[in-house]
Parts: sequence; C-alpha cells; structure tokens
Amino acid sequence: MEVIENILLPGSLWFIMYSMGLSLTLGDFRRVLTARKALLVGIFSMMLVLPVIGITIATIAAPTPALAVGFFLLATCPGGMLSNLMTDYAKGDLALSLSLSIIVSVVYLLVIPFYAYGAVSYFMGASESISVPFLESVFRIISITLVPVTLGVATRTYWASLAKILKPYIKNGATLVLVIAFGFIIADQMEILRRTFGTLLMMVIVMNALAILVAFALSKLNRLSPTETTAICIEHLIRQEGTAIYIAVTIMGVREMSLPMIINTPVGLSFTIVFVFVSRFLSKKYIVSAVQER
Repeated sequence: MEVIENILLPGSLWFIMYSMGLSLTLGDFRRVLTARKALLVGIFSMMLVLPVIGITIATIAAPTPALAVGFFLLATCPGGMLSNLMTDYAKGDLALSLSLSIIVSVVYLLVIPFYAYGAVSYFMGASESISVPFLESVFRIISITLVPVTLGVATRTYWASLAKILKPYIKNGATLVLVIAFGFIIADQMEILRRTFGTLLMMVIVMNALAILVAFALSKLNRLSPTETTAICIEHLIRQEGTAIYIAVTIMGVREMSLPMIINTPVGLSFTIVFVFVSRFLSKKYIVSAVQER
C-alpha cells in the first residue's frame, strides 16, 4: 500500500493533470471573460452551496468520522475535465464548462487546505495521526495539480503536434493506473466498505440529486440560457475525485476517507449520462418546435 500511496496514486494523478493541460490553450483561459453571470453562478454554487450540502449530509448520515471527512472532501471537489466532453455531447455551453473547470480548480487549490483541516477538526477533533503541516500540504497539492496542468498547457502552446500525439497515451495510461490504485484501496478497506456501502451509496446519490437540483434552480432563478444551465448542471456532477483521494490517502494518510470518492465515480457518471440524454432530447424537441413555428 505504501507504493500505491506514494508512487502510483500521485504519479497517475500527475499525468492525468498533465493530460488535462494538453487539452487547454491560452484561448480557453480568455473565455473566462465571457458569460460572467453564468460563471459567477457556477462558482458560487460549487464553492459555497455544495460544501454546505456535503457537510450537512455527512453530519447526518456518515457512519464514521473519517468517512464524514472524505464525503466533505468529495463535496468540495471541482468539476473534472470529463464534464467538458459531456457538456459538448449535451449541446451545452462548452466555453462556460471549460471556464468553470479552470477557475474552480484554481480556487480549489487555495481553499482546499482550509476545507480539509476544517473538516478534520469538525468531525474528528485534533488527531496527531493525520496532522500534516499546512504549508507542506499546500505545496504537495499544487505540485500534483497546478504544476502538471501548467506544463501541459505549455506543451500544447509550443508543441501542439506533440501534445496531440501524447494526450491519448498519457491520459489512458494514467487513468488505468489510477483505476488499479482504486482497486487496491478498495481491497484494503473491504471490511469497512461492506459495513458502510449502503449508507455511502445513499449519501452520494442524495448529494448528486441535490447538486443537480441546486444547479438547475440557481440557473433558472438567474435566467441563464439553456446551454449555460446544461453546462453548470454537468459541472456539478462530474468531479475530480482523484485529487480528493490523493489528499485523503497520501496527504492525510487515512485510506478510509477515500471510499466516498470511489463510490461517487460511477454514481456521478450515471447521473450525468441520464442528464445528457434528457438534455439532447429536449434540445431536439426545442429545435423542431422552433422550426414548426416559423
């Protein structure tokens, strides 16, 4: 397990983040200046509303303090780059999706140490076994996220042809290694998982249901367009669980904390797939209706 925690997990996450950077250009960052209202709605919901939902569900239902911390870390995760692909499939606002992924990920780096230590203090109290120096944790999170993404963007900017060749191999290989790491963590925590699986599954289902309802409601209240609403909703479902698992397992050193993230991966994806199909159906229906009216 030490190899998993110290080599495979951080290594695979580093290369996944690097592959994300290979998908981005400086133009993607300039898109942040567009759709400001929708961007603010998405950021507000993901950085403030979802953590409140997470800590509420964890306080009410989490079977153990460690799982409560893990669930809260899950609730604070930024959207993953897969959300951009799903937004494209759903005919949503891809530029908004990219902007949300980028901005929330950057803000996440600044606030996650506070969220993590606040959650540990709230749910577990002072614990020597998971005490990590604050600055060290910030440095390790940045080194595994912001640094590889920046290098990926640089590669895409200066060696675009090389980035195009490297991206599928790096992304697929790193994802495979990450899945293997997940498998070892599940095997190591199987006894706890057996006892808590039903509760954790219900918790992540409720969280995803509330997340998409909140995203949809806030979008409608702020009169965002259907494409903007689609992008924000999907961004609330597809999450960067790998980063949260790295914080829980490698930095905090508590493998049990990673179980909510592992369970959420298929659940969040299932919610997203259903949402994408519904969005595409409604989009086609809207287009047909508009043509008939003309």
